Amino acid sequence: MNIDYECINCLLKHSSELMSKVNTNSSDSSHNIFDNYKEVILKTFGDTTSTHTPYYLVKTFYDSFYDVFGENDYFHTEKADLNQLFLEVYDDLLDFCLSSKDPLYTAFKLSLMGELFCHNSGNSFGELEIEIQNFFNTKGEAINDLEKFKKELENARLLLFIHNYAGEIVFDKLFIKVLKELYPNLIVHSALKSRPVYKCATKKDADQIFLKEVSIPVESGAKYLGTDLSFLSPSFKNIYNEADIVIAKGQSNFESLVDENPKKSIYYSFVVKCSKMAKHLDVNKEDLIFKQGWDRSSK
Repeated sequence: MNIDYECINCLLKHSSELMSKVNTNSSDSSHNIFDNYKEVILKTFGDTTSTHTPYYLVKTFYDSFYDVFGENDYFHTEKADLNQLFLEVYDDLLDFCLSSKDPLYTAFKLSLMGELFCHNSGNSFGELEIEIQNFFNTKGEAINDLEKFKKELENARLLLFIHNYAGEIVFDKLFIKVLKELYPNLIVHSALKSRPVYKCATKKDADQIFLKEVSIPVESGAKYLGTDLSFLSPSFKNIYNEADIVIAKGQSNFESLVDENPKKSIYYSFVVKCSKMAKHLDVNKEDLIFKQGWDRSSK
């Protein structure tokens, strides 16, 4: 999928959110910040064409951004607050999963909806678990390959879970916890960013929510949105290659991995963020997607 004007608009919105953090945390003058930001934008779009992918556009932006502003964790406080907020209701949500008719489906859907919960956490009015359950009951999946996933689980030994954002990672922990309850011999590795990038989960976030209780946290080597196998650590690549199943959270992971290995069993779990992606998948914006990247039955 190649970029168009909508991808540019999306990146500019993303960069504006990031620059608001830079402006708050920088002691530099507003004049210098403006000039530096202009330099980042000019570098980003200087050699970009409509034949490039959304992942290429984002990577080019972050390369320029890191050169000018450095690799600071600008969203540290926001990420920590979201982790703590959802961690406080983790036990209640686990009970909600285990007491449901289909615990795996319930935990899977909570994980799938994790990004939406993060965006709507400010409307809970002190009853967060109730708001989450209500949201859970009113939102369906536009593409759901969970039954294919269940079939593959029967013979799977190693699962790699590539996480997306902080906060959302607590719902991923729920899903992995239920997976381990149902498939106790399944080994789960949790892939995290090696450096802070936007609101993505890092090892620090994993430690805060005690992710090691359910999986083996590993740093992937990634420092961009998404997962580009050519920029990852050798140890992570070994885990990726050995994994029987991969779950990749977030639209950025879908955009960066979907064309990488057509014979790898990857399940893409994300919320559709833009009308371009909605058109590509023939769904609506903000729909929930759990899509198998390659159907083993066609092998």
